[in-house]
Formats: sequence, C-alpha cells, structure tokens
Amino acid sequence: MDDFRRHMSRLRKDPAFAAAFDKKRAQAEVAYQIRRLREAKGLTQKELARKVGCSQQAISAIEQAGYGRHSLPLLRRIAEALDAEVFVALVAKRAA
Repeated sequence: MDDFRRHMSRLRKDPAFAAAFDKKRAQAEVAYQIRRLREAKGLTQKELARKVGCSQQAISAIEQAGYGRHSLPLLRRIAEALDAEVFVALVAKRAA
C-alpha cells in the first residue's frame, strides 16, 4: 500500500492528472451518496425515478461513478425525493 500511496503522490504533482483525478473522484462521491441514500430508504431505482420525474435508466446513469452531467436542479429533486439536502461548497485551490 505504501508503494501505491507514493505513486499516487507523484502522479498528483502533475496538474493535469490532479485535475482529472479530482473531477472523477467528485463524480464518484455523488453517485455513491445517491445510491447509498436510495438504498437506505428502501427504494428501487424505478421508485426513485418516479419520485424525481425521470426514467429508471436516468437514475442508473446518475449512480454510475463516471456520470458527469449532474445539474443542481436535478440533484435538488433527487435530494427532495430522498429526504436529504444538497450542499455545495466552493473551496479555494491550494497554492502550488
């Protein structure tokens, strides 16, 4: 595991890699949170889709780690259906 961490540390020094990694990580976190909340509520994708006003296929896509077309209005509808809140934060980048 130490080798992996060292390798990742080296890779993250590359600004292009770091930006791509952070973007994908954020997408995966959103997907995971939606799926976790849906399952905790005991809802199927189809049931959530009905509550949100979209298709089951759309919910399936949103729950995929690589989905990159999240919109704030859609996330708010999903949050409402899951009795959750959307929290967005803009955080200053670290100085190089």
